Amino acid sequence: MNKIKNIIIYYPSFERGGATFNLINFINATVKKNINVHLISNINSKNDLKFFSKKVKIYKLSDFKNFFFSKRVITSLSSLFIFIKLILQIDKNSIFFSFQSHILPLIVCSLFRKKIVIRNSEDVLEATKYADKKLFAYIILLLKIFFYFLSDGIITNSIKSKKSLEKITFFKKKIKLIYNPYLFKIFKFKNRKRKKIILSVGRLCKQKNQTLIIKAFKIFYKKNNNYKLFIIGDGQDKQALINLSNNLKIKHNVVFKSWNNKLGGYYKKSKLLVFPSLYEGLPNTLIDALNFGLPSLTSKCSGASDIFSNKYKFFINTNNPKKLSEKLSNTILNYSKILKSTKEHHKNLHRFLAPKQVEKYLIYLNNVFINKH
Repeated sequence: MNKIKNIIIYYPSFERGGATFNLINFINATVKKNINVHLISNINSKNDLKFFSKKVKIYKLSDFKNFFFSKRVITSLSSLFIFIKLILQIDKNSIFFSFQSHILPLIVCSLFRKKIVIRNSEDVLEATKYADKKLFAYIILLLKIFFYFLSDGIITNSIKSKKSLEKITFFKKKIKLIYNPYLFKIFKFKNRKRKKIILSVGRLCKQKNQTLIIKAFKIFYKKNNNYKLFIIGDGQDKQALINLSNNLKIKHNVVFKSWNNKLGGYYKKSKLLVFPSLYEGLPNTLIDALNFGLPSLTSKCSGASDIFSNKYKFFINTNNPKKLSEKLSNTILNYSKILKSTKEHHKNLHRFLAPKQVEKYLIYLNNVFINKH
C-alpha cells in the first residue's frame, strides 16, 4: 500500500491564534512520522519560525508594497506561484492540504489532477450571518458551495461546523470531523482559591462579542464593585472597546491586556471565563479554561457543545447584557454548581490531545490519498 511521503500545506496568512497553534502542533507531530512537510506561508518573524521543527521546509511568501495591488493580492499570487512550482517538483506520493480553507488551491489541484484536502474550521453559515462585510461573506459562501466539490476531502472540527458544511455541499461523505490537535498535557483538576476576576480571552473583534461582556459587566458592577473584568487579546476593535468601558464609567474595573504566551496565570486566578462568541469552529479558549479548572459561561457557538455537552447548564444568550449580568450574579452565588459541572467535563479533555488527533489527521489524509475514505 502506498503511503504519503510529502504533505504540502497551504497557509498563506500566518497569524497568532488558535488555528495557527493547531497548525504548528500538526506539523511538528507529522515530521516525527518521517513525513516531509512543506509549508507555504507568509512567516517573516524569527520568533514565529522557532515554533517549527527544523525538519519542516518553509516557503516564505513575498511581502512588499505595490501601488496597484493590495498586500493580500500580492501574497495570494506569490503563494500560488510556489504552490504550482511544488506540484511540478514533488513526487507522486504527495498530498496537498489547504489548512486555511482557501479556494484557489482546490482549483489548481483540480487542473493538475492532484489530491487535496481542505480544512474548514468554522461554522460557515453563522460566519456568514454575523460577518462585518455581508456582501463579501456571501461571495465566500457561494465560492465554497461551488468549489468545495473539487476537494478530495474536507476536515472540520466540531459537530455544528460539520452540520453547516453538510447543508452547503452535495458531497457529505467527504466531510470528516476531527477535533483540534491542541493539548499536550491535561492538568489535574484543583479547587483553587480564586480572585474576583471575570475573564475574557480572544481576538478583539465583532465575532468574539466583547461588547456584550462590557455592557453586562456594567450592570453586574452596580452590586459587585469589588470585581474586575480582564479582557485579554488584541484586534481591530480594541480602541472601541476601551472607549465603551470609559463611556460606561467602569474603566477602573476593566483591564485590557495584550495577548501573550503566559495565559495560565489568568486562568488560574480568575473566578469565571465569559465566552459569548457569535460563531467559532472549536474554541481553544474554552479548552484551556477547562484544563485549568476555570468555570465558563459560554454561548452555544460551534464547538462549545463538543467541549461540554448540549445539556450544559451554563450557556448564555449572545445579545442580552441584562440576562448575562443576571447569569453572572446567579453563577457566583451558586458557584459550587458550575464548579462541579466543570470538574465533570474536565474528565473528557483527552479528546483534544494533540498526538491522538494528529494521528486521526494522518490516517484520513492517507485514506484520501489511496481513495479509501
